[in-house]
Amino acid sequence: MSSDAQALRDLARRLLPPGHGCAVLPMTQDPAPLLPEEEIAIERAVPKRRREFALGRMALRAAIREAGHDLSEAQPIAARPDRQPDLPPGLHASLSHSGDYCIAVASPPGGASIGVDLEPVTRPLPDGLAETVMPFRLLGPGDPLLAFCVKEAMFKAQYPLTRRMLDFSAVPAVIGPARFRGCLGPRLISGRWGQMVGYYLAISLWRG
Repeated sequence: MSSDAQALRDLARRLLPPGHGCAVLPMTQDPAPLLPEEEIAIERAVPKRRREFALGRMALRAAIREAGHDLSEAQPIAARPDRQPDLPPGLHASLSHSGDYCIAVASPPGGASIGVDLEPVTRPLPDGLAETVMPFRLLGPGDPLLAFCVKEAMFKAQYPLTRRMLDFSAVPAVIGPARFRGCLGPRLISGRWGQMVGYYLAISLWRG
């Protein structure tokens, strides 16, 4: 593992509660062969997408095992119609690939639903990003890309429990120096974030 990949993994471990799993893989790594059920999901994909998908399955398996789940190498992680990983019932994991890295996180048995997002700090910001990700309030250093990152993590955490595709405006967020929280209707959803080796990393946990 490269030093930057290790630094991102170390950051994720600090953001996660004990007992959770995490894996970080560089996008340049050669992925393991996919299982037949996984191949179906990307049979028409371009090479870049195939690599992302295969590395994502490798990272998911590593994070899921580290979180204490017994997931056989012969157990496929196919894709559901909504393109989310088709995980066994009760198993909560999340995946993000951005820039040069792929990261996966997983909750232990009985743990909360989980969401992760990784964003390169130096990526060019689309015009109007601040308006797109509103409402949000920064209580420390940050920018609209950080707001995008934390909201993506919250959206991924809530989706397995609600199956709701949300607009950014649906979840007002307050982002502090290390933690964030949002309003999901009458419920609060929260998480932690950090910055390392040129990336924002956000992780959210939610029990619904």
